[in-house]
Amino acid sequence: MKKSKRILAAVLAAVVSLGVLTSCGKEKVKPISEDGLELTMFMHFMNYTVYNDDWPIFKKAAELTGVTLKGTASETVSDSSQAFNTMLASTTLPDIIHGGFTNLNEIGKDGALIPLEDLIDEYAPHIKAMFEKYPQLRKRATADDGHIYYIPGSLSGMDAEALPSLGWFIRQDWLDKLGLEQPKTIDELEKVWTAFRNDDPNGNGIKDEVPFFSRVGGLGSLFHLFGTNESGYMLDEKTGKIVYAPITPEFKTAIKKIAEWYKDGLIDEEVFTRGGQCREQLLGGNLGGSTHDWFSSTASYSARYADSVPGINFIPMAPPADVNGKVVEWDSRTPVHGYGWGISKDNKYPEETMKYFDFWYTEEGSDLISFGVEGIHYNVVDGKKVFTDKVLNAEEGVPTYMRGQGQVETGVIRKFDAEYQGMTKEAQKGWDMYNDNGWCKKQTEFDVLNDEEVAINGKYNSNINTFANEQRQKWIMGADDVDATWDKYVETIKSMHVDEMIKINQAAYDRLNK
Repeated sequence: MKKSKRILAAVLAAVVSLGVLTSCGKEKVKPISEDGLELTMFMHFMNYTVYNDDWPIFKKAAELTGVTLKGTASETVSDSSQAFNTMLASTTLPDIIHGGFTNLNEIGKDGALIPLEDLIDEYAPHIKAMFEKYPQLRKRATADDGHIYYIPGSLSGMDAEALPSLGWFIRQDWLDKLGLEQPKTIDELEKVWTAFRNDDPNGNGIKDEVPFFSRVGGLGSLFHLFGTNESGYMLDEKTGKIVYAPITPEFKTAIKKIAEWYKDGLIDEEVFTRGGQCREQLLGGNLGGSTHDWFSSTASYSARYADSVPGINFIPMAPPADVNGKVVEWDSRTPVHGYGWGISKDNKYPEETMKYFDFWYTEEGSDLISFGVEGIHYNVVDGKKVFTDKVLNAEEGVPTYMRGQGQVETGVIRKFDAEYQGMTKEAQKGWDMYNDNGWCKKQTEFDVLNDEEVAINGKYNSNINTFANEQRQKWIMGADDVDATWDKYVETIKSMHVDEMIKINQAAYDRLNK
């Protein structure tokens, strides 16, 4: 535990020192354009985050750099993929295009984005310095043709690896009322859920409790209890080989038990349709018993509903030990997140745009995206940046509030100490518990696919995943019996060329990790 605390201290020190490492000293930010320059930008991701011209963080960046961004994506479009494709079909592309690294590399190789490596060398000393200090950052930004088409970013600083992000939460007040302990095994978890379902912990005389719910509509945390993922390609730690999770024996074991839990009413019957507001609906309605979600936002709900749900105490708990008796959290963060921004072929100011990108890699740019605007989002107290009460007491929680101020995932390096400061005391306690005990496993990362692999992926992957996802939902909801249909299911997926998909993912894994 002492070692883990030293790791946290080292991470905090490293992210605090980011600016010193990359800013070539604390020189004052010089305006990129004295007369002011407006650049158009496409940003629409996660199906709900759209660039807002009024975000205070970006308005402050405009004040410092002389560069103002004008968003082009429409908030009336709810599907980010649709918005991205519509943007690409435009006669003239926006100056800056934001997106996931796979999409940005693909459109870069197709000519929609320009290569950035020469611009970085000449106009972006801070980005160049970070690429030199952290070769994996440059590697993640480099397409298989050798060019860099986008600038990547980080949520926690480049020294962070396998830091906690999500964890288990439970209604401690319900446990106390029923005389139960926090579950430490899968069997104990099932017993607790059964008690939540049958023994009326909310006291309204109605069997309406929802023992487990999931905000994102998936049940990945439950599959992790059985040593597998609910979808996609993963590393089999026993063999060191990549496998397609949904056809493994571990997946079959998991899906059978999860289907049983769903049938018994232990999992939210609307888990696939309730949507992103399930925490508000189920905790605000005094119905939800447990979930698996982000520490920074989920730990705020006890305070949010203290008046309407007297006694609510929704707190982090340790992951229940998996089928192998191991306490492990699969959802940790990697140093580099999956989003960034690039310069389009129609941008008439590529040099100025690269200088603008470079601003965000300076100490002042990193502080701005991490803490917001001084006097609005934070004040300096005893030499340290401290969030204002308005931020810390935001009803929706600090992460959601700051996202609405412009703290979004793009080609910027955020400092973890800002996120940690913005957590409630309960969230910090949960984060520390997961970090100090070393429960978080390192994520399996894959290199970008080359052109041949992209072609194979485009030919097979969507059909494979669609079929697997639909069958998974049928099993969970009881439309099909697992044992009766499993062999045919595996046979069908194999006939859909999953072995070729495993092969290209193995190659992408080997390139990045060997």
